[in-house]
Amino acid sequence: MSYQRCKATQTVIPRGKPTLRFTPNTWILVLSLVFLPLLIGLGVWQLSRADEKRGIEAQLAQRQTAAPVTLQSVKKPAAYTRILVEGQFDSDHTWLVDNRQRDGKPGYEVVQPFVLSNGKKVLVNRGWLPAPARREQLPEIKNIVGRNTIFAEVAYPSNHPMLSATSERKTWPKVITKIAPSVMSEALGEPLAGYYLKLDAASTGAFTTAWQPINMSSAKHTGYAVQWFAMALALVILNVFANTNVAQVLKHKKHRQ
Repeated sequence: MSYQRCKATQTVIPRGKPTLRFTPNTWILVLSLVFLPLLIGLGVWQLSRADEKRGIEAQLAQRQTAAPVTLQSVKKPAAYTRILVEGQFDSDHTWLVDNRQRDGKPGYEVVQPFVLSNGKKVLVNRGWLPAPARREQLPEIKNIVGRNTIFAEVAYPSNHPMLSATSERKTWPKVITKIAPSVMSEALGEPLAGYYLKLDAASTGAFTTAWQPINMSSAKHTGYAVQWFAMALALVILNVFANTNVAQVLKHKKHRQ
């Protein structure tokens, strides 16, 4: 092959254009076969989760702007429905949901049965209280006496296998790690509605609320999808440079210019 000398840099480069060749790097190819489908799959999964969250966000916006309804007017209220309900708190039975934080501070969410005018009971999450300095101590709860009208939002329990609604305490209040009406009704000895209510901040008996309706927005899921796809693209680019002489071809093109 004949050569010419570049006068400006005194670099010897081949006169003929190099041919793009495939020179496989076994380790890079194996790595790509394992991780590339995984990265793409994670990106697609995050996009599907973003679609689901957009639907939930639309429902949430619609229901939160709607006028509140009475609990007696709906047979099975949908999640996020704003509820107006009259009754009284059962202050003799209290659950403290452990490991709940606000602004990085540990604490408990206070859950009590709410007795409706027809005698039925539904759980009400009154909000968050900070944990005392000593772990064996429990927060003091200001109980609400008499009949009250409260505003709240309907919520359904999430199924988290690592958390439990069963308490080791024999006396009240009972400390648990999740809300599960079906389990809590056994400790109460009475039936409970299959959903619970998150008390509005302006209602009587509310502690610190600051409810987070969804744990991750659609925008965050989309952002994570972009990250997974970016990693997949980076892996593809790595393969191109590791398994071909494209770097040599580009270098030759640069010198020719």
